[in-house]
Amino acid sequence: MSKMQVKKNVLSQLLSTIDEVALKKTSNRMMIAAKIGNALKDKGISQKEFAKKLKKSESEVSSWLSGDRNFTIDTLTEISLALDVSLLDTEVQSVYSFPTRVFLPETGNVSNTKISVSSQWTCSLGYIDCRNKTQKVG
Repeated sequence: MSKMQVKKNVLSQLLSTIDEVALKKTSNRMMIAAKIGNALKDKGISQKEFAKKLKKSESEVSSWLSGDRNFTIDTLTEISLALDVSLLDTEVQSVYSFPTRVFLPETGNVSNTKISVSSQWTCSLGYIDCRNKTQKVG
């Protein structure tokens, strides 16, 4: 058996012993570290400059980029703001549908009139998006 096959077998054995939650935690830490590293590279900012900007030590920034760090929400927020990147998906989004009859009069000539059949209001942290579906009646 080659050294490469032995390494693959050892890695497979190790991965099979890790529970799903621990694997997801590690994966998320690595993804956040990669996002931070990519943002630093894209913006041409060194680890040293970034540490100075956030008033952190260079070793702390290095720790963030290793993928070993368990971040606090506050730290992730500071990093996100400093690099203008999204590290957390915290956007709240809800969709509400209102029956049209609430908004339309029940009498009158509606022949060949376009009316709103349903309205969807998507609210996202203060932003409202209204999309109407129309249909001819009469």
